Order: sequence, then C-alpha cells, then structure tokens
Amino acid sequence: HSDTLDFTPMACDSRGKVILGYTETELCRRGSGYQFVHAADMMYCAENHVKMMKTGESGLTVFRLLTKKGVWVWVQANARLVYKGGQPDFIIARQRALSNEEGEEH
Repeated sequence: HSDTLDFTPMACDSRGKVILGYTETELCRRGSGYQFVHAADMMYCAENHVKMMKTGESGLTVFRLLTKKGVWVWVQANARLVYKGGQPDFIIARQRALSNEEGEEH
C-alpha cells in the first residue's frame, strides 16, 4: 500500500483490506500506520523506516499488524521511497501475510 512519509496510510489494495478487515477510510483516518503495529515490533519498524529514509529501501521487515477483529497478523514488508522531482514523495510498502509459524521464526 502507499503511505505518506510518516507512514500515514493513503491507500491499501483489496487483498490488504481483506486480511486486515479495515476499509480504506478506516485505515487512512487513523493517522500514523504505527497505530496498527505491535508494541514489541515498534522499534524495529522505526529503525527500518530510518534506514529507508536514508537509503530509499527498508529491506525485509517482519512485524505484527492489528486486524479489525483485534487479532495480530504477521506480515513481511519491503518498503521503498518513491521520488518526485528529486524529493521523496511517498512510500510503497509491499506486504505479504505470513503464517504464525513463519512469523515466530523471524
């Protein structure tokens, strides 16, 4: 999905909506996407966010996202910066849902 630079969601594809259970409005109205990230994974996600701002690519990040039903889902994400006119404009994060076993391994 696409985010502004502070990870406020702007758009989410239909598969993401099915897995997370939120509508696009709900996702985009909540402010920072960090509200959906598990507290234990927060620092790790923030570090990769900083890395992405410096290098343009976050590398693979595995963390838990909160679904609308209140269940945590492990996802593997790779975020990269998209530039417009030489300036970072927005972030595209490709996310893949993992099984609990896969998530725990990471």
